[in-house]
Amino acid sequence: MSIRKFMPFLTLLALPLVVGSSCAFFFSSGGGSNDRDDKDKDDDEIIVIANSGSFGEPLVQGVSYESGSLAGITDSNGAFEYETGKTVRFFIGEVALGEPVTGKSVITAQDLVADGEPDATAAINISRLLLSLDAEPGDDVITIPKAVQAAAVRSNEDLSSAIEFLDFSNESAFVNAASQLVAVLTQDYAHTATLVDADSAQERMIDRP
Repeated sequence: MSIRKFMPFLTLLALPLVVGSSCAFFFSSGGGSNDRDDKDKDDDEIIVIANSGSFGEPLVQGVSYESGSLAGITDSNGAFEYETGKTVRFFIGEVALGEPVTGKSVITAQDLVADGEPDATAAINISRLLLSLDAEPGDDVITIPKAVQAAAVRSNEDLSSAIEFLDFSNESAFVNAASQLVAVLTQDYAHTATLVDADSAQERMIDRP
């Protein structure tokens, strides 16, 4: 069996996680090992350019992301990867954080809302939820544990309605749903977590042009 069949996997393992970096890797739909098959496989190869960025201000660790053929979880530097020319979307379990946004080197809550303003209700509320789910408050990184990701799903009867009716742009709907999310998802935290207020969240957001 040709080693070429393993190249996508080997390359994925070598993808850099340095913010702002990029690299190319290949997908191939070809098969077989003779010369004609190899030529057809070369014709079928798809080049994917993977770029790295950082998510959140403060940086957020433990948020899922999807961008084209790429997917993963942000690390302690908030690092994620995105395909050139593709959008990227962020999640906590099945809770979508705002809207898909074109991939770039730094993405914060304000980038995930339609008007892109730091004082937009939806942007502030996304930050409120992230800060409220921080398992290690007091440091410079928001940490979302794997257990929270696993529990934030519609099949969790305690959260199905909260996930369904969560609306970052509607203040009353957000408070009702987010309060339930925080109460259920942080039950095992070492501290008692409550929904962070809007003023506190806004103070920690970057006002970028």
